Amino acid sequence: MPKVFFATPPISMEERYGSLAGAGSCLPSLGILFLAAITRKEGFPTALADASALSLTGKELLQRVESEQPDVLGLSATTFSIFHAAKFAALVKERFPAMTIIIGGPHVSAAPHETMERFPVFEVAVLGEGEETIIDLLETMDTHAPLANIPGTILRSDGKLVTTQRREFLKNLDSLPYPAWDLLEGFPERYRPAPFKVRRFPAASLVTSRGCPNQCIFCDRSVFGTSCHAFSAEYVTGMIRHLVEHFGIREFSFEDDTFITFKKRLVAICQGIIDLGIDISWTCLGRVNGVDKETLELMRRAGCWQISFGIESGCQEILTTIHKNITLEQIQNAVALCRNAGILSKGFFIVGHPGETRETLSRTMDFALKLPLDDISVTMLTPFPGTEIYERAAEFGKFDSDWSKMNLLNVVFIPHGLTREDLEEYQHKILRKFYLRPRIILGYLRRLIANPSMSKGILLGAKAFFRSVNKK
Repeated sequence: MPKVFFATPPISMEERYGSLAGAGSCLPSLGILFLAAITRKEGFPTALADASALSLTGKELLQRVESEQPDVLGLSATTFSIFHAAKFAALVKERFPAMTIIIGGPHVSAAPHETMERFPVFEVAVLGEGEETIIDLLETMDTHAPLANIPGTILRSDGKLVTTQRREFLKNLDSLPYPAWDLLEGFPERYRPAPFKVRRFPAASLVTSRGCPNQCIFCDRSVFGTSCHAFSAEYVTGMIRHLVEHFGIREFSFEDDTFITFKKRLVAICQGIIDLGIDISWTCLGRVNGVDKETLELMRRAGCWQISFGIESGCQEILTTIHKNITLEQIQNAVALCRNAGILSKGFFIVGHPGETRETLSRTMDFALKLPLDDISVTMLTPFPGTEIYERAAEFGKFDSDWSKMNLLNVVFIPHGLTREDLEEYQHKILRKFYLRPRIILGYLRRLIANPSMSKGILLGAKAFFRSVNKK
């Protein structure tokens, strides 16, 4: 049977986060962990290395590949890391010409033909969910049969690219084995979330649903689609128990956009955590139109201490333009409900939306300062491949479509009437004005007093923050 080695591309924290490297996350990729779990379950020899999370160099990752001697290398890449993936694949191909290299992840699903045309070192691409596709590929390779009929792929055949039919989404996510955390080098100690997003260690992240029904023009839904399919509450609480019992995890971050959308499942997850009787804390993402008093109180009792909301702008006209389908009133209500429930709230903001002006940026800043938020994030609008704004960017401004610059921090899109300096000025101004206030500073001092063990992470994050907002 072919042996498979899964990896994320070798890329440093400085390359990923720039001056914010000290405040970045190095949690492992759940994508390759699920793939490794299913290939191992089906009997294929499996190894992996999350080079991105560990900040491995290309040489260090190549040494791991040489040690394992796999028949197949499966790389998972984002838009920003696709060049790193291709560069590493070329190193592998030079050293092991017979090794089959498969590319997967969000970027190639969003731009399959362009990616495969630009990077001939990739022989096969897996599009969309990969668990069933990777098994079909490995089984077919084992029999030396042609790969051209496997759904959910794009591959090279006789000098041409052949795209097969789209594979249907998994109907029963609960059929998947738990992610292969045990294959991670140094898990959980070497994998940590951003310092502002954790109360204690060891920590782990989970994604408990796939797909998003919302229509934000800056989000790509190429991998998991526009309809939501989710793991059951029983599966989720089982994963939590597994991580607590086998790896000592005490902090969780739920990274799916729709975690709080489906109330019945959310309530069952919270009640399941309470029934487990374990001491854990956790954070999650949420939409402002999806919270209510009763559910928030249950979430707090189950260990939730922070919810992060995609607020994006303090201007209703901008929210309408980007198809956010929320109102400023809903934002204010959600943050107030969290505060009353004893749950911290974080707001994700974006500068540089279509139609953005200095006046709308000022309104966003004023709105962010008026809300009783505890944390914020301010990134640049980035038209990733697969998004509506990627196709329409020229309507609204100047767009640099260089994939290697798309990390949410670089300015790649500048709305008509603004400059790069305008966007950077307001990004830094919003962050400075928000964090350099007595209420926020005292809030962090209280966190340090309550959790002295977190002082190193918070101080590193604070250092990265000051370096970022004060750079010229």
